[in-house]
Amino acid sequence: MDIRQLSYFVRVVELGSFSRAAAYLHIAQPALSRQIASLETELKERLLIRNGRGVTPTEAGERLLGHAHSILDLFNRTHEDMENARLGRTGSVAIGMPNSLSNAISSALIRRLRAELPDAKVHILNGRSTQVQEWILSGRLDMAVMFDAPNSPMLEITDLVEERLHLFEPMPKGETEIDGPTITLSDLAEMPLIITSRPNRIREILENEFARSGFKLQVASELDSLDATFDMVHDQIGVTVASLRSRRMIGPARSLRVRRIVEPELALKVQLVQRSRRLNNRLHEAAFRILKDLSLKLLK
Repeated sequence: MDIRQLSYFVRVVELGSFSRAAAYLHIAQPALSRQIASLETELKERLLIRNGRGVTPTEAGERLLGHAHSILDLFNRTHEDMENARLGRTGSVAIGMPNSLSNAISSALIRRLRAELPDAKVHILNGRSTQVQEWILSGRLDMAVMFDAPNSPMLEITDLVEERLHLFEPMPKGETEIDGPTITLSDLAEMPLIITSRPNRIREILENEFARSGFKLQVASELDSLDATFDMVHDQIGVTVASLRSRRMIGPARSLRVRRIVEPELALKVQLVQRSRRLNNRLHEAAFRILKDLSLKLLK
């Protein structure tokens, strides 16, 4: 298995066709097919399924695709770093974070990095916390802001802030006060929840606490869009649980009440994560300092 085979495999999957990939790569289709067949033989797995519309990856192919993206990103960044060293350029830094944190941090982070490190190339990658964790372990990311990073000797974790979890519910008739009374976990167990599908850290916290207390999560609907979730809560389809920072997404068109969850209180830890084994340079040290400073200011 080599870099060329992996890049060929990624291109075939992305374009969904051997013929389109061969045209894009400027190689003959039989030669491309032989490279993929050689890869399948070496891995002892079928990676692609041919059908009338082209090709789709098998389960093994999907796994390889994730690894291939990380390997190719690291390979390209290595070339870029060596070229930067040869030419005396500052270099690049890759930072990851979940979408919910990116909405609060990314714009200010890019402006600050451009102001203080104008020659640096900055990559911001967004994904679920589980994806961000995989990317940083694989070397695709230099650092990340994420929720509740797992304890691992491979990760260096810096705690930033704790975000208490709150219930968001339709505004009761005749009331206008946004901040409502606290609500216990036992009372929350009686309510239909609109919640993000797995894997999701808030859902994991709720399921663990409900199981510990002997309650069962009542899932009315699963949505990955917080904005759409708030729409459904406004339409009285159910309630949801999120951090207080999410309140800025409610908007004037929606009328929702926010209640802090108690007995027990539930919270997300926001943490800054790097690999324990990494190559330190001035750019990454400066980017880490800026990211930490901004995160503390914007997420409090």
